[in-house]
Order: sequence, then structure tokens, then C-alpha cells
Amino acid sequence: MTKFLEFLQYSPKLFSFWDLVGTALNAPWYDVRNFMDEASKIEKKLGEESMNVLRVLGFPYTMKDPKSIYIGLVAGLGDLVLAAPTIAALKKKFPKANLCLGIGPEAFYDIIANDPNIDEFDTSLFYYPPTKNIRKLLTNKIVFLKKKLKYDLVIFFNNADGIKMNKGNHLIDNFAQLGGITLECRRPIVYLNEEDIAQGETIIEEAGIKKTEPFIVISPETRFAKNTKEWPAEKFRDLVISIQRKFSIQIITFVPPTSKKEYPGTVTVKTAPTIRSIAAVIKRSSLYIGCDNGLTHIASSFDVKTISIHIGYPLELCGALSPKAVIISNPPFLPAGKRKEPFVDPNPITVMRVFKEVEKALADC
Repeated sequence: MTKFLEFLQYSPKLFSFWDLVGTALNAPWYDVRNFMDEASKIEKKLGEESMNVLRVLGFPYTMKDPKSIYIGLVAGLGDLVLAAPTIAALKKKFPKANLCLGIGPEAFYDIIANDPNIDEFDTSLFYYPPTKNIRKLLTNKIVFLKKKLKYDLVIFFNNADGIKMNKGNHLIDNFAQLGGITLECRRPIVYLNEEDIAQGETIIEEAGIKKTEPFIVISPETRFAKNTKEWPAEKFRDLVISIQRKFSIQIITFVPPTSKKEYPGTVTVKTAPTIRSIAAVIKRSSLYIGCDNGLTHIASSFDVKTISIHIGYPLELCGALSPKAVIISNPPFLPAGKRKEPFVDPNPITVMRVFKEVEKALADC
């Protein structure tokens, strides 16, 4: 066994071959207990560098002081800001390590471009979502193995290694568990610079809002899974009418560039210099109202009053994490995974129910 392990450290192609075979057959080809016993005995002899073999073979071995860290996350906007606390904690734990974030070519990754904890970005990352397709599984495995051979510590936030997550985890807790750290604060993080704030001020000025004026930001749509997460557009329009009848306050509505819906009585913004500039507008607002989408998680990172109309995935998984957030939802009536309809019936969430929370939030405006 010892000679076998010593040989494997010089044969990465062999690890890859057997790891791929093991994945395809969904069965181990080695005796795990004996392997780990022998591995622990020779760890000091071979040194930490040689123990890359354990990580490549899928064992939960982590270098005590990694010089390079790779985090893979091809996901949506909300996932990125929810992952930011774990990235910060890993950099604090391993301050000398070079940290690379693999993110893929998604247009909205600019939300974390200012993160001081990230040393470099890998925008070429691609892997398939969880699947039973053997070809896609093998493609994913090759991607993961290449990263494990190059970096000392590799973490894929899609849980590529199949770690059992703690029951009831929020996404922010899943990322922390996968990173092997404990969060000091369970809240998204967004990093803005002076340029972002200036661009946000330009959006506000172009909406006809003065610097001292209060205003509301509404985000009624999502980029994906619209049928499962969006409160009906007509209800948002009725909410705007109710707000304007009682309050003399302007409203900025952010929607995706492809949106064809109208929101009369508001300044609708489809394009902005960056998502960070939108975040700057949200930060400056008096109240944010949104559905279960990325901008709602961005709002949760700031001390802005927030109303989240949540009809998407379970609250315990992805609810807004802010002490200033009011979440309006109903008990789920559809099983997780059924994505053709909302998980929560949106009809009982009435305009009046939301408007009452708006009244409370704007009481001091």
C-alpha cells in the first residue's frame, strides 16, 4: 500500500483515470479504511505536498497552510453575494494564500469585482448542474480534477464532492460549511468603490430625484425561474398606485434588459453601467421592495429597509438575511423541485398586505 501511494503521487493521469472510472460506475475501487490508515502513517514521510493524492482521489484532506486556493461558483447574482462572507473568512484564515475565484463568463459577476479578498478571477470555468448523465458527470469530474491538481485547496460551492449539508441550512451556511469555516456574521457582503457610488448618484439624478429626497427602489422581476419566484406584475402596479396615493415619494424600478412589462408611475431602469451602480442606488434608497432575486440579497447587505415578497424557494434556504428586512410569504404548497409553478401560492399575498408594511417603513419619511 505504501509503495502504491508513493507511486500515485507521481502519476496524476492515473488518478484521473481511476477517479473517472469510479464515478462512472458509482462504486469505489479501493478499500477506503485501509487506504486512509496507510495514508495517515506516511503523511509525515511524504510531506504535505505529496498528499495531493488524497484530495485528487476525493478524500477530505486539506492542507494545513495552502499557498493557493481555488473557489468555483458558476451561479446567480444572489449566490455570489451570499458566498462573499465565506470568501472573506477563508482569506482571513489563510492570508498568504493566493485566492482565485472561478466564476465563468456570466455578465453579472461584476458585483464581486471589488472584493479585496479575491486575488484573481477565472472566467473560463464551466461545469454542468447536478445531473445523472454520465457524459456530463465525467466532464464535470475532469474540470474538478484539473483544479485539484493545480491548487492546494479547492472548493466548489456546487458541492462537487457530495458533502452532506446540515439540515435546514441557508445557502450562506452551505457555503460556510463547504469552506470549513464559521461565519462571524450571517449576512451578504457587497463591496462598492467611489466610482460605483458616483454612477449610482447619476442614475438617481437622471430619475429626477434630489440628493436630500427619499425614494423607493422596486425590483419586481427575476432573470430566471420567473414563474416560480415573481409576484404578479399587476399587483406591483397596484402597489405603486396605493403608495403614490398616500405618499409623495418617487420610485425607481429596476428590471432586466429583456423585460417587456410596464410599471407606470415609476422610473424604469433596464440598463445601468454595472450591477454595483444599481447596488449603490439601493443603498441610498429609503425603502427597497423586491421578490426572491439577486437584488434583494444585495439590499440585505445594506442597512436599508427591505420588504421581500418571497414566493420562491423555501425561506430557510434563501430568505433575505437582514435585520431590517420584512419577509412576506406563505407556507409552501408545492414540493421542492417542481419549477413550473410558484412554490408558494402568490394570490393570498395581497396588495394591502404588502402596503401595510410599506406604511410602517415610510412612517418617518
